[in-house]
Amino acid sequence: MNGYILLSHGSKVKASNEASFEVLEKLRGKIEHIELAFLELAEPDFESAVCVLKESGASSIKVLPLFLAPGKHVREDVPALREMCVQKYEVEITVLEHIGANDGYIKLIEAILLDNE
Repeated sequence: MNGYILLSHGSKVKASNEASFEVLEKLRGKIEHIELAFLELAEPDFESAVCVLKESGASSIKVLPLFLAPGKHVREDVPALREMCVQKYEVEITVLEHIGANDGYIKLIEAILLDNE
């Protein structure tokens, strides 16, 4: 079974984290076995999300980093977390390209801009 993690940065601002949970709830209407994780400043963390999915029977997890640019978190922190969890929980984890690198993201920006003319 596949599991999915939306990986956000996390914030000290409660409303920011709540907005990420709202996205998660909307996606849960169409995607089963999906969890939210934060890199820092909020819970649940990445490892906790992996544990929830593993306990629900996931043997493979796809992670979507909700980052616009390939900064330190995308290049270093996420791969290190992935490797630690692969070893510790014996689960396949694939980290997808960060959302800012996805052509669909560019098309979404274009549609928003052009729809507001």
